[in-house]
Amino acid sequence: MEKNLVMIMDINFYNTTRQSLLEKDLYPRLEHGEKSFLVTANPEFVMKSREDAEFKAILQSADYVIPDGIGIVKASNWINDPLKERIPGFELMFDLLEYADKEKLSCYFLGAKEAVNEKAVKEVEKKYPDINIVGRHHGFFDIADKSIAEKIRKANPDLIFVALGMPRQEKWIARHMPEFDKGLFMGVGGSFDTLTGEVKRAPQFWIKLNLEWFYRFLKQPTVRFKRLLKVLEFAVRMRFKRE
Repeated sequence: MEKNLVMIMDINFYNTTRQSLLEKDLYPRLEHGEKSFLVTANPEFVMKSREDAEFKAILQSADYVIPDGIGIVKASNWINDPLKERIPGFELMFDLLEYADKEKLSCYFLGAKEAVNEKAVKEVEKKYPDINIVGRHHGFFDIADKSIAEKIRKANPDLIFVALGMPRQEKWIARHMPEFDKGLFMGVGGSFDTLTGEVKRAPQFWIKLNLEWFYRFLKQPTVRFKRLLKVLEFAVRMRFKRE
């Protein structure tokens, strides 16, 4: 089946709904043991791809790039090629964990600080008692280190959640995924920190208004100021077609 794609600054976003992505794409591929590389991208990803040719090539080669960011959806409307909906990566991760629990699939958790990683795994085990967690590792290592990838490959997980931050997580996946026989690889950014409560997610009110990004900015203005500037640059470029 040919995918319906929307191009934003040379990056093809998969134009689908969250439910359809899961039921028609990801679940069947997991069932058949097919390898998949899933990128949940926001405007920062697109802007990073403009200055990092390696990262751009990785995004262009991924199996699925989905719009995790209301800015991407709005940009698609501006170019009259609207994406169906925003698909939040954090929520998609839980959809996949729930499916893994139901189908007794195996998972590996890579990334974040050691204490956060350990706590995240415990939270997942508590919430999903039938899930099979075959390993975990913190995110403080050289992504060129083949021994970690080999350790994960031997664990033979069905899902590999990689929380190394953008673009490091995507570069790790692109570098090591060819060594694996199966697995859905998904970069999840700071999701382990959110899962454990180290970082608070925006209240539902903010999420429903698509203002989660602004809530995060208010909570960490110094940390997120440069990111906000990139998002604003993205909006200006897309709104006035200055790609």
